Amino acid sequence: MMENNNYNTKWYSLATVFFGGIVSVPALLIGSSLIGSLRFETAITAGFIGFTLVVFFMSLVSIAGVEKRKSSVSLAASGFGKTGARIIVGFVVGMSTLGWFGIQSNIAGASFAEIVRETWEIQIPVWISSVFWGMIMSLSGVFGFKLLRWLNYIAVPAIILLLIYGLFLVFQEHDFVEVLSYVPESEMTLIQAIGLTIGFISVAIVIAPDYNRFAATKRDAVLGTLLGVLPSAFPLLGIGALLAITQETHNIVKIFSDFGFPLFAMTILILATWTSNVMNIYSSGLAFTMMFDLRSITRSRVTLIVSIVGLILAAIGILEHFMGFIGLLTTTVTPVAGVIIADHFLVKRKNNEEKAFNWRGTVSWGSGVLIMFVMDLSVKYMLGIVVSALVYYALSASIKSGHSE
Repeated sequence: MMENNNYNTKWYSLATVFFGGIVSVPALLIGSSLIGSLRFETAITAGFIGFTLVVFFMSLVSIAGVEKRKSSVSLAASGFGKTGARIIVGFVVGMSTLGWFGIQSNIAGASFAEIVRETWEIQIPVWISSVFWGMIMSLSGVFGFKLLRWLNYIAVPAIILLLIYGLFLVFQEHDFVEVLSYVPESEMTLIQAIGLTIGFISVAIVIAPDYNRFAATKRDAVLGTLLGVLPSAFPLLGIGALLAITQETHNIVKIFSDFGFPLFAMTILILATWTSNVMNIYSSGLAFTMMFDLRSITRSRVTLIVSIVGLILAAIGILEHFMGFIGLLTTTVTPVAGVIIADHFLVKRKNNEEKAFNWRGTVSWGSGVLIMFVMDLSVKYMLGIVVSALVYYALSASIKSGHSE
């Protein structure tokens, strides 16, 4: 498995993992949201620019991960200090990804129960359905990247075929001229739209090394990221926008059900949620393993424990009351990437990992988080990364200059 230090993963394996991680029913929502205020071609342009920026930063962090063969939390130790990285980065990454794992499991369980009820008139409690599918997904994360890779080899082609068939069904009743002639009721600026697309997958920037650290080469990591993210996120945005125009919903599961194909609806629901949610729980388990300074061999056990906790919270409805908190944590994740990038590429510090805390990393991360909260701009995710990187570099340069004097 990937945990056995097999650093020979090729770009196509990494691409399928990222592709599967992004393809999900909620992923179609970003296109549906943009099309409410943009013409189709403008929404596509915003998506391309936004996702390209995400890929750029993911590639930088991934290169650092490959060179040091470290996961996100371990990689952050140079900038935050070993204990600082465990407490700050381990907590925000672990909690945010765990929260989204529980939420997505709940969404999948509710959708599955609804399909079964409407098709076969069988009542399944949502909490039972959520726990059942969540446990299946979590087991994939427990067994690690090797199983995740094979899951995506099977699931990704199936998802693509189902999406294509869904579009075929839609265009039986509509044409592309209708899409291109669509005019929204309200207007959104291109910058705002780009910010929304970045925010959708911004956490991927930080957790990318969890997977790319096992790439055979830096080229494999960059290619895997590029060919895994853009060919999935960009078309999904377009499909979500197209469905919103023609069907007045982004939900491909509902469209399959409405067309009389409940089994197709169930299949794409399970596969799309499975491939994306297993990345949440894998990264969460890895982050908590690092946070509590456990041996890497216990990563699978920690993953199982945190997945059970997440499913219990989702099943009893507690997560619904903490959506704001989870969203808040997600916002604090992205500035971590700025510290990692500045430390690895600009400062090139070699020995900070020996320290318990590196105050420069903490202050820089806090500066990025503060900017994201204070400035109500849609590009705040990029600003958070850039500000934290610049502050870290400036602090490191000033200290180095002071020592030289």
